[in-house]
Amino acid sequence: MSQKWIYKPAPDEEIVDSISSSIGFGTLESKILVLRGIDDYQKAREFFKPKLEDIHSPFLMKDMQLAVDRIASAIENGEKILVYGDYDVDGTTAVSLMYLYLSKIVEKKYLDFYIPDRYSEGYGISDEGINFAKENGFSLIIALDCGIKALDKIEYASSLGIDFIICDHHLPGEELPKAFAVLDPKRTDCRYPYKELSGCGVGFKLCQGLNTIYKIPENELYELTDLLAISIAADIVAMTGENRVLAKLGLKTLRKTRKLGIRLLIPEEKIATFDISNIVFEIAPKINAAGRISHGKAAVELMISDNLKHAHQIVDDILNLNDSRRELDANTTQSAFNQVIETQQENNFTTVVYHNEWNKGVIGIVASRLTEVYYKPTLVFTDGNNGEMVASARSVSDFDVHEALEACSEYFLKFGGHQAAAGLSMEKDKFEAFKEKFEKVVAEKIQEHQKFPSITIDSVIEIEDLNRDFFNFHRKLSPFGPHNMKPVLELRNQKVSGYVKQMGKDGNHLKFYIHQPVSGRNIECIGFKLGQYMDDFKTKNFDIAFTVEENHWKGNVTYYLNIRDVKFH
Repeated sequence: MSQKWIYKPAPDEEIVDSISSSIGFGTLESKILVLRGIDDYQKAREFFKPKLEDIHSPFLMKDMQLAVDRIASAIENGEKILVYGDYDVDGTTAVSLMYLYLSKIVEKKYLDFYIPDRYSEGYGISDEGINFAKENGFSLIIALDCGIKALDKIEYASSLGIDFIICDHHLPGEELPKAFAVLDPKRTDCRYPYKELSGCGVGFKLCQGLNTIYKIPENELYELTDLLAISIAADIVAMTGENRVLAKLGLKTLRKTRKLGIRLLIPEEKIATFDISNIVFEIAPKINAAGRISHGKAAVELMISDNLKHAHQIVDDILNLNDSRRELDANTTQSAFNQVIETQQENNFTTVVYHNEWNKGVIGIVASRLTEVYYKPTLVFTDGNNGEMVASARSVSDFDVHEALEACSEYFLKFGGHQAAAGLSMEKDKFEAFKEKFEKVVAEKIQEHQKFPSITIDSVIEIEDLNRDFFNFHRKLSPFGPHNMKPVLELRNQKVSGYVKQMGKDGNHLKFYIHQPVSGRNIECIGFKLGQYMDDFKTKNFDIAFTVEENHWKGNVTYYLNIRDVKFH
């Protein structure tokens, strides 16, 4: 589908000039900053030179003191503590971080972790996990990246004499679970200044709180931020404020990590320049593969392992699982596409598909693939446990699928998520009624601009603007993520300088150069999935919307333009 090009409103020229003179950047660079809300010197200082002092006190979070005191009491009294978390990247990194911190102050015999099985237990707090705690003498469970809606499970644990501390970042329901402490910056009564922490981020705040008592060396505490950077990248939380400070620190830590398992997941030649996109595309799928295909506990074992042979074995297993996941993903995606066509859903406002044999571990990936192609709020269902159905939901840009699903919540057994993605379970006999209502709700809520993919452009530029000063500035904008994405720029009326080359196994991608007349340089351009337009690029002038990307090779850094969309003249 062709994208609509949307241009950001031009910022106030006086503010741009003020930023330019106070910081020393050019007009284009200052314009990009002002468009992201960095419109004075102080904001620019905080953005470009974040300090650890910019991180908020953990005790601003509601219930933090309660949580710290309860854990301290458990340690003092020799209680057994179970660290519990979800099976995705955010959950497993959070469990690993909390386990590694506590293992510095608690004997191993008083500490363990638990990851629910995706297939037999499903998402979040499970009866099986609580029963495991009871049978093995755990009186305190620290739940990470889950639990904010587990009212009945927390009540069940309480009846068994087990206390819960919940560290979550998902939206709470109208009622909070009656846990000993509930840490969630999205609580309406929580005054914590930054609301967009990952689940692992909330766990890190708890470690900070505990460290006011146990005072492990600060460098050891911050060695855990490599796990935090992985969670921030993989969970696609906002790359602003505290997350940006922690991500920058975490990336720096990741590049010299001493965690054997993480080190084995990063190619040696990339370690010095590893960034957020490398995490998203190279580490996160491998960590996720364990929970999707086998069991998420393997991911935690990898991240906490201090035995090289054991870590190597887990990595080999995870890589094999990732290969299996890719094959499952491809087969299920093709089956889902066939179903959309067979059921004639192309004209619907939503895409809803179901097959009883699809693997639960890949339905989220398949939902994303369907959304990319049909550009509609999408749900992919398969069979769960005890005759239930489970689904993963994905949304289009700017449409709140969580809100739309909440309007249908009378059909659900369990439900949770974000604006862009959600998960749920449901009895099979409710499927058709739900599908009809979901289509109706989305049809009423969705706005015209949400029905078609679009690309938002920061600025139209001249070819000579792409110089060393701009590339250096661009690097300083990182790490990139939601609310701090790479600038999308536009060049108009360009033509290829020299040849156009097809790349990739099937020639799906293109490589060519465009010429800078004044500097005399040629700038490399890559067009992913634009192979079919090779003849157009050869013969026509064009406008391109693009982002700037870095190439690292043998210590040298070069830049190329990643073409996001093109308009031929």
